[in-house]
Amino acid sequence: MRMQKSKIYLLITANAVVLYAILVLMMPEADMQLYLLTGLIMAMMMIVPNVIVSRALGQLTKNVDETTLELEETRQELSSVKSRLSEVTTLDELTGCSNRKHFVDVLAQHKAMCERGSYDFTIVAIQVDQFASIVENFGLARGNEVLQLFTRIVKAALREVDVLARFNTDKFAIILSGASESDALNIVDRISQLIAQIQVNDADDIKITASGGITSFHGTESLEDLIAHAEQALEFAIDQGRDRVAGYNYIAPLINDEDEDEGEDSDEAIVDDAETTGNAPGNTPDDSNESTVSSDSKPDRRK
Repeated sequence: MRMQKSKIYLLITANAVVLYAILVLMMPEADMQLYLLTGLIMAMMMIVPNVIVSRALGQLTKNVDETTLELEETRQELSSVKSRLSEVTTLDELTGCSNRKHFVDVLAQHKAMCERGSYDFTIVAIQVDQFASIVENFGLARGNEVLQLFTRIVKAALREVDVLARFNTDKFAIILSGASESDALNIVDRISQLIAQIQVNDADDIKITASGGITSFHGTESLEDLIAHAEQALEFAIDQGRDRVAGYNYIAPLINDEDEDEGEDSDEAIVDDAETTGNAPGNTPDDSNESTVSSDSKPDRRK
C-alpha cells in the first residue's frame, strides 16, 4: 500500500512539473511575477491532489483493516460453530463422552490398524447395575447424576488414547488401545473399586457396582461382531449375578472338514468351580456354545 501511495505522489508531481515547464515555454517574455504565480498554482496542483489521495488511501486502508478484522472474527465464529457441531454429532449430551456413532467410527480405525500390523486392542461393554433401581427410588435426575459421576470416574481411570462411549441409558463401551483382555480386567476392576465410592443418598446404604463384558479383536470379526460379542459377555456377567466381568469365548471360524469334525467334539460346556472370570458363550459353526461358568457367588475378577 505504501509503495502504491508513493507511485501516485510521484505521478502527480511529475505531471505538475511537466505542465509548469510547458507553460513557461509558452510564456517566454512573461515577467517574474507571472512565473511565480504560475509556480504557486502548480504547487497547489501538486499539494491538493496529494492530500486528497492521501486521505482517500488512509480511509481505504482503514476500511480494509476493519473488513479484515471482521472476516477474522467471522472465521473464528464459524470455526467455533463447526467445533460445536462436531461435538454435537460425536458426544453424548448427558455424560459428555462419545456417542455410539463416534465409537463405531473409532473402532473401525483401531480394527484397520490391527489388520495392518502388530497392534492389539480390547473393547469392554460395561453397565451400572443399580441405575434402574436408583431411578425408581430416587428419580431420573438422581439417576442421571450417578451416570455423570460414573463417566467422570471411568474417564479418570482410562488413558487419553482410550475411548469411552455411551451406548444407551446405562450401558457404556470402552476401547482400550494396545490392551490385552487381562489388562482390561484390571482396568474394569479398578473402575469397580472407584465407583463403589459414589454416594446415592444421605444414608449411603446403596453400593454402586458395574458388570462388564470383554472381547478383543482376533482378526476375523466385523465391527458388528465385536460389539455384539462384548454385549453378549456383558449379558452373561449380568445373568451370573452382576458385579462381575465376563470374557467372550471366541472360537475361530472353521475352514475345512477336519476342523469341523474336531469342532463337533468340543461342544460340551465346561463348568469351573474356581473363582475365575466367566466366559460368555462363543460362536461355533453348528451354533453350539462352549463356555466357562463361575459358580462362586463373589464378583468374578481375574487377577
